Amino acid sequence: MDYQLKGNKKDQLLQFFDELWTELFSSPIHLDSALSKRAKHTKSILAQILPQILLQPNSLAEAVGVGVAPGEPWSLTPAQIVKWRPAHLMAEYLYRSMSQGRVQTDPVVEDFPSQMVDEWKADFGPEVAEQLAKTLGQEAPLSLRVNRNPGPTKLLDVLKNEERIPVRAQISDFSPVGIRLAGYAPLLSTEMYEKGAFEIQDEGSQIMALFSLFPDEFSHLLQETPGSVRIPQELPKLPENISPWTVVDACAGAGGKSLALADLLKGKGRIYSYDVSERKLQALRRRATRAGVTNIQAVALEEGNESSAINRFEKTANAVLVDAPCSGWGVLRRNPDIKWRQTPDVLVRMPSIQFRLLSLYSSLVAPGGRLTYGVCTFRKAETRDVVRAFLDAHPDFEAQQGGFVGPGPSDGFFMQSFLRKA
Repeated sequence: MDYQLKGNKKDQLLQFFDELWTELFSSPIHLDSALSKRAKHTKSILAQILPQILLQPNSLAEAVGVGVAPGEPWSLTPAQIVKWRPAHLMAEYLYRSMSQGRVQTDPVVEDFPSQMVDEWKADFGPEVAEQLAKTLGQEAPLSLRVNRNPGPTKLLDVLKNEERIPVRAQISDFSPVGIRLAGYAPLLSTEMYEKGAFEIQDEGSQIMALFSLFPDEFSHLLQETPGSVRIPQELPKLPENISPWTVVDACAGAGGKSLALADLLKGKGRIYSYDVSERKLQALRRRATRAGVTNIQAVALEEGNESSAINRFEKTANAVLVDAPCSGWGVLRRNPDIKWRQTPDVLVRMPSIQFRLLSLYSSLVAPGGRLTYGVCTFRKAETRDVVRAFLDAHPDFEAQQGGFVGPGPSDGFFMQSFLRKA
């Protein structure tokens, strides 16, 4: 594609960048939502410029020769960030060099707010903090979760034969249902996608679904501290003898894990997918229809009043997954705007929200059943501390396996399994 606009068109593109930059820091809009409102060609260009600036503001500025004052941009207020001149200069440079490919950088801790880095050091030590910065400052790979039928090997063969993968691709060496691609590929228009054979889903998220059903088989993939995944010598096998379980996906969102759970159970049993967003659940229903999945029941709840809808199902579920709202530090590669706009009060509130949801949905676990707590972050306050608080308040549960996955090459997750005492 010819990205080089000439004359006034170039100035217009930079004007669009400035408008988008202003919108991001003057409203609560998410980066993806802001981009989606732009015209197709403009969106395509901005989607390659803006995320890199958000991801690597200091290392990128150093690489392209743009001066940045010490402490910036993290010392600035949102109003000052709106007028932060280095962002415009980096956008102009990235646009001029777009035909030559992505500007190569070496991510540094200065690409992240000092408060964030200080918390990494306090929780895990300076070496882990430095590695987290290097990993979370890089572009994320694209990963696919593949249904049992056709399975990753067959799907990859089909997509390669159709010449639909223009980037390096491999069978995951971490998830038995995964394929990892080095970058973007136009896969959502393929026949296999339309048949529901696969979904775009990070490998760490795939592991969370697998772990929530089969913790004994997948717990050895978890680590004591966050960091690059420990590649097993052999991928765990998917259990073939499946019982018709009742499973609850408590914070289902658009249903990526619900769809994974349904396929892992071979369509048996029932998946109850709860969320407070009817819009997200509608997306789940559409995805389930495309995939031919019939054992998911999506139920919208009223935030703060969830118990009125779920109380009658107390102690009936074989497995409950609470993939709770969190700070999202494990997915900063995909959502770099988080680190620019997250306020301290949000971080303070998160553990109490997570504890409430974990306590609420734990009531659904049958005696002898499993409860899994998961978050896409690695903050001690939202992981180990929440687990400890839950166990102190719920003596009818005991901790089983738990730990971190990623970041690198997957996103960063924490997951903990509990057993309800009989």
